[in-house]
Amino acid sequence: MPRPVLIAIDASPATSALLALAQRYCRPDEHQLHVLLAIDSTFAVHGQPAPYTEGELSEYPAACDEQQLAERAVAQTLQSLRDAGFTAQGGTVAAEPVKAIVDQAQALDCELIIMGHRHLSRLGRLLDPSISSKVLDRVQIPVLVAAIAKSFEI
Repeated sequence: MPRPVLIAIDASPATSALLALAQRYCRPDEHQLHVLLAIDSTFAVHGQPAPYTEGELSEYPAACDEQQLAERAVAQTLQSLRDAGFTAQGGTVAAEPVKAIVDQAQALDCELIIMGHRHLSRLGRLLDPSISSKVLDRVQIPVLVAAIAKSFEI
């Protein structure tokens, strides 16, 4: 029976690095891949993918854009994994990302989580610890973390 692996993505270009890791360390005949993109519920229009109404599009354009970008990123990721021969499922969820990742990994009884890591300054880590650090503190399974290069300096 294929063993579940959770790939926690965001809608950034860094997702391709996570896909490369999944394809390097997982085997289509041994692993079932689950893709999760958690949208902070503050920025989500719907809890789950749903059609957008004209009112939502005009009242919450930034949130609609964010959610549509997330849904496209998941769809593209799933297609890439399926094209590589994997059984892949997944979707977006409106929830605090750390809780969503931990809960999903536990619900699926995953053997591994693959996720990215932002390079933050020491001050940045004090003010807002990374999601990957928080996940590492809350799970009892291996977490494969891809260090994503900084694209800009603040």
